[in-house]
Amino acid sequence: MKKTPVEFIFLAFGEKTQYHSQLVYSMTSIAAHMPTDRDYNFTIVTDRAEFYQWLGDRFNVVGVDSNKLQHWRGDVDFFWRIKIKAILSIAESKPECHCVYLDTDTIADKSLDKMMEELDSGNNLMHIREFDFHAPLGRTGKKMQSHGIGKSYGEFDMTLDSAMWNAGVVAVSKLRDPSKVLSSALVACDAMCKDGMERRLVEQFSLSLALQSTSICEAKHWIRHYWGNKPQWDALISSFFAKVLLQGQNFEQAVEMFKTQKHDIADVIKDTKVQKFKNSVVKRYKRLTGA
Repeated sequence: MKKTPVEFIFLAFGEKTQYHSQLVYSMTSIAAHMPTDRDYNFTIVTDRAEFYQWLGDRFNVVGVDSNKLQHWRGDVDFFWRIKIKAILSIAESKPECHCVYLDTDTIADKSLDKMMEELDSGNNLMHIREFDFHAPLGRTGKKMQSHGIGKSYGEFDMTLDSAMWNAGVVAVSKLRDPSKVLSSALVACDAMCKDGMERRLVEQFSLSLALQSTSICEAKHWIRHYWGNKPQWDALISSFFAKVLLQGQNFEQAVEMFKTQKHDIADVIKDTKVQKFKNSVVKRYKRLTGA
């Protein structure tokens, strides 16, 4: 019996080439680790379609302009609403697929066989379960707890048992109807924004509520998310693609080279107390000066 195909979805906007390089490196890792008996496709939503021309016709590049991005921010004018809206727009066009969104700063580091089995079983996935709201982490989590517990956002109730999941991976099983799940996340996102919820993690929590409403598990067993150590990873990726360019490789050849690449660097490096102080000074300066 033919296995359910997978639509991998990536977003990257703006001129900063490191984000686009991260994206292609993430796709390379996926291609290196996907089981050979399952069809899959990559969709890239971007305002810099020219950065992906060298990849060829196998990749679905969806170009968007500033007007489209502004429209996706919605009446609530929330930047990260774009993420939900973009994933939803692709899911609606691929009802036959599991839909798997990944942040650019992710890589697959082992066979994705078992992750695909989770999706086939009807389990959604996000990267990690960060905390439950009976014990929220960080200033933002505590603000969200005090503001939202006992309220309803769209079709979801926010309770102390609600969990915050990391949205570096957002994978929705075809059995759960990705379009329906993502639409419900979008409604919850808008409701939180209109209610004055602390916005920093609203998009992530909206997706958390929607995906955990059925069945959910962690993707960290297969996907690394290096959000806390980008300088070292960007250096590795730049070196990798310099070799790809100098050797005149295509994507398939880059995938083969990826299989020999070592990734013995950390995903997250915690700041020292001195660095945290410097960061806080910079943030305060920017707030005061509008820089």
